Formats: sequence, C-alpha cells, structure tokens
Amino acid sequence: MLARSTFSRHIIPKACPTLYATPRAVQAGRSIHVTRAVQYKDAMPAEAHLLLQDEGYKYLDVRTAEEYAAGHTPSATNVPVVFLGIGMSPNPAFLSEVQRVFPKKDESLVVGCKSGRRSLMAIEQLSQAGYSNLVNLVGGFDLWAAQGLPVEK
Repeated sequence: MLARSTFSRHIIPKACPTLYATPRAVQAGRSIHVTRAVQYKDAMPAEAHLLLQDEGYKYLDVRTAEEYAAGHTPSATNVPVVFLGIGMSPNPAFLSEVQRVFPKKDESLVVGCKSGRRSLMAIEQLSQAGYSNLVNLVGGFDLWAAQGLPVEK
C-alpha cells in the first residue's frame, strides 16, 4: 500500500496544459501537473524503496547507460528513454526493450531517472503501451542517493 503522500494522476493532452492540486496536496506543498491521459502514482524515494523491498515492485531506470554505470538502485533494469548529446533524442527501441524485460503489462514498476523529467516521458510511453501499475520516483536517482538509500555501481 502506498503512503498518503502518493497521489494518482490523470494526464491530459499537452495542448491543454493544466495544473491542479487537492487541498491536502496544497497543504503538503505538492501539486499535480496534468499533461496527457495517463494514470500513475508518485512516490518519494523512501516510499519507493519500501515498494521495491516489500511490495514486489521492479525498478526501471530510464537514464543513459553512462549515468546508470555511475550508480543505480539495487536490482534496477536500465533502458534509456532518450539518448543525451546535443539535446535529447528519443530511444526508438525503448518500448520494445522494456517489453522484452517486462512482458507483463500489469508488472508493478517504479520508474526513475536523474531528477524526474525523463521518468515522466517514459511513463507516458509505457501507459500508452498498456502498462498499468506505474510509479514515478519523485526527485529521481539524485534524491534517492541524497537520502542515503542503497546504491550499487
């Protein structure tokens, strides 16, 4: 079970950007950004760690191979959603690589990147491909490591 600070999100088309928050989220300083029709949950690093340890979730690291090699969460699977260079270019094989590693569309996945932007890009693609149990790691690997959670190299 996810902690109270985890929120379900509905994302609507980017052509209609919206920002809304529940009263409890406003009090906690959290908001829900809306961009496309996708459902997922947010989890802070400590919550995500519990999901991975106790709830059977798998960790999908969508950073580059170089970022992953520098440090990652234990038992993470690395499939870059984009390649970095001059800007970001999408990984055309992202979905097929994820589907090879996680063939069950109801697999419970925590999706993380460096800070949170790429994980949301990945969640959007995964949701559109039929994955239904997705959790975004708020603050990404940077916050995970800063909070002293386990890191492998």
